[in-house]
Amino acid sequence: MSATQAIAKSSADGKPKHQRKLVNAVWEPFLQFKLLMYMLGLTAIVAVLLGAFLYMAFGNLIGSMSTSAGGTSYYQDEINMQLIHLFRYCGALFVLYVLLLAAVCVAYTHRLVGPFRPFTRHIEELAKGNYSHRVTLRKGDVRMLNEYAEKLNELAVHLETKDKHS
Repeated sequence: MSATQAIAKSSADGKPKHQRKLVNAVWEPFLQFKLLMYMLGLTAIVAVLLGAFLYMAFGNLIGSMSTSAGGTSYYQDEINMQLIHLFRYCGALFVLYVLLLAAVCVAYTHRLVGPFRPFTRHIEELAKGNYSHRVTLRKGDVRMLNEYAEKLNELAVHLETKDKHS
């Protein structure tokens, strides 16, 4: 049994000492916003390039359809309606994409930055002389950080046994 599993089972009521709250999803708002802006910027560049490609590909077709008849034709009206629908659908998809992108940015940075809170609490407790404190991380946290949590817990065990023998 690892040290993090032992401390999770050692609490009196079976719950971790620090309850997680939904409000804590936004721990580093500047980092999360910055990541979102980078992703949106790259998306805008791709959208502009795609728009230029589509304009070059279909611009001649639309131009020839609109100038072929002297007045307004059925095909010209149909093309205009389809373009309006296309822009509406693209706008709705873009809004959905931005919302999903924001959710991914918050979730990813939460999983990446979140474990530093227990690390900070653990180091503060060790500095106070409380060597019985252990780091507990969530299941979904980055696996590499679990290795650091284990090493910090081993250090706490070493300091605790050293303190008892002194």
